[in-house]
Amino acid sequence: MIKIIASAAAFALLSGSAFAGSITGPVRSYDNQARTIVFESGETASVPLHVAVPADLGAGSQATVIINDNTGRAGVVFSDSLLGR
Repeated sequence: MIKIIASAAAFALLSGSAFAGSITGPVRSYDNQARTIVFESGETASVPLHVAVPADLGAGSQATVIINDNTGRAGVVFSDSLLGR
């Protein structure tokens, strides 16, 4: 799991993308059609088509979304299984 996270972080740094921040917490809902994640905190993340969404992402799961500063949209999405929880 650490290798996956390290690889994603290295890719982000090398790709020139500027990441502004992240949202972490329990997921209230995930709309696969709209590719929108709503967290229990009320925060929302839009996930572009080119960004992979973990298969286990859904209501009640724990997730971390790293937001791209250039687009304001999700650049990386991690879930329970990817975070080793």
